[in-house]
Amino acid sequence: SIAAMDVLGTRVVDGGVNFSVYSENATRVEVLLFDDPDSERATQQFELERYGDVWNIFVSGVGYGQHYGYIAFGPNWEFDERWYPGSIHGFHSDVDANGNRFNPNKLLIDPYARALHRDHDWSKGSTGSGPRRTESTYAAASKGVVIRDTYAWSSNEEVWRKGRQSGELEGHGPGDLIIYEVHPKGFTANPSSGVAHPGTYRGVGEKAAYLQELGVTAVELMPVHEKPLDGGYWGYWTLNFFAPELSYASKQKPHEVIAEFKWMVDQLHQHGIEVILDVVYNHTGEGGLWREQIFGDDFDPDPAMTSNATQFDPKEIAGLYSFRGLDNASYYALSEDNQTYWNNTGVGNETRANYRPMRRLILDSLRFYVEELHVDGFRFDLAAILGEKDGDYNTWDEPENTVLQDILEDPIIAGYNTRIIAEPWSAGGNYGSLVGAYPTSTRSNSYAWAEWNPHFRDWWRSMMNIDEWKLKSKEGPVDGGAALTGSHDVYAWNGRKPFHSVNFVTSHDGFTMYDLFSYNEKRNGPGPLNTVCLENPMSAWCDTDSGDDHNRSRDWGSENEEFKRQLMRNM
Repeated sequence: SIAAMDVLGTRVVDGGVNFSVYSENATRVEVLLFDDPDSERATQQFELERYGDVWNIFVSGVGYGQHYGYIAFGPNWEFDERWYPGSIHGFHSDVDANGNRFNPNKLLIDPYARALHRDHDWSKGSTGSGPRRTESTYAAASKGVVIRDTYAWSSNEEVWRKGRQSGELEGHGPGDLIIYEVHPKGFTANPSSGVAHPGTYRGVGEKAAYLQELGVTAVELMPVHEKPLDGGYWGYWTLNFFAPELSYASKQKPHEVIAEFKWMVDQLHQHGIEVILDVVYNHTGEGGLWREQIFGDDFDPDPAMTSNATQFDPKEIAGLYSFRGLDNASYYALSEDNQTYWNNTGVGNETRANYRPMRRLILDSLRFYVEELHVDGFRFDLAAILGEKDGDYNTWDEPENTVLQDILEDPIIAGYNTRIIAEPWSAGGNYGSLVGAYPTSTRSNSYAWAEWNPHFRDWWRSMMNIDEWKLKSKEGPVDGGAALTGSHDVYAWNGRKPFHSVNFVTSHDGFTMYDLFSYNEKRNGPGPLNTVCLENPMSAWCDTDSGDDHNRSRDWGSENEEFKRQLMRNM
């Protein structure tokens, strides 16, 4: 069954398409083909044949442009000859004692789809189980699309790729990176960006010369994988780890998105700029249907006082977009009762990163972006989740037993000297700080996990804002000398080099550079930049407690704007 996983997804061959999907716990899987993706009924529908834990079928007479999705039956919702879309026949429970959440009324996204045709249309049907369990999403759901990529890379790209493989690309040695983190939409969305295609991949590509002039040698794009459009601006709610986000394309047609993404990469490479993607394999965006908070007995009506607020997550209700409806227990880290989810992510929906399907999906997704889309590196959101022991999510495993090591040893990923960068912490677990704990390759300790270095961040924030701070002052194991020279005591224990410390002061999390010199403490309350807390203080998105309370920031005074700008330039 593991060998069969080589063919997961769709493949156009011999006048038809082969469809293949993983499910260990399903008892029946069907593929639905749509000529009209907004139709309530499929044009054709076929039952797949099981080979181990992989389900497969070849359908002749279909090809590129085909829209499709899956439905699955299992122990909690068995196949019944009387069942039809929107009915209850075969239903036992929304979730059973083994964590199964099958529901054939919900059309599911192929985890290996290379393109989706649009976002889920909630006006046509809810993804929810519980009270909405019989609501069909056949018309509402995002459909996978079988696409053919026709982009022709520029002549520069061959030279770039050979340089990546040899490690001899001028100006792009292991320690040469100046990384500019941007949101793929927000970077050019404002008219002041001056691009012809604002808020798009093409817009980012149009700014390549500007970035080169700044001296930037790598752009780190915040998540580009498909996400639900109701899942927040930043994009950390992934629904599919292959398809680039459709809403970031200037031409929002499934067959155009990958070509536009490649054009962006090509333009940046032509200007000497690497492309690094922020990837989120630790949790997904399937979510639930809760959008309100409830409070304990000490409720305070002040919307800025939400310290005792929690979200009400009934176990029967969950969103069934893809992984959860195909094999909830195999893709997700379930709690002891199998009814809810482990939450070392801080946002729920934690993936089972070191179990077969998710472990393999992570590698296949990375390979796809390296080999097909020519991406140069990845920054892994909450990378500690990828090192947790399967079934014991409070324990960090030996890295060689986990996907952390698999990534370093993969011949395609390593063959292009792909940058592998950890956000080295999680939001839970009993394994303590993991800053400095990431592995090296068994082939060379020069090829290893790099890590965002919070010690560097905090030391320099203190140096700039605390009058009593001195060069010999320490932040954890790091003093001024270490902050300037790559934090040797943190990373050198397993042979890693100074360039494996990714030195930064601010990022998309927490204070901006301007905030750092403008506030003595965080301010998450209602206001122009936090309008949700004004409009709907009970919303799950109104989180006034989020973020660190010890930011090492300082209010230098509104009368000192030019001085603050100089501090920012110094940083």
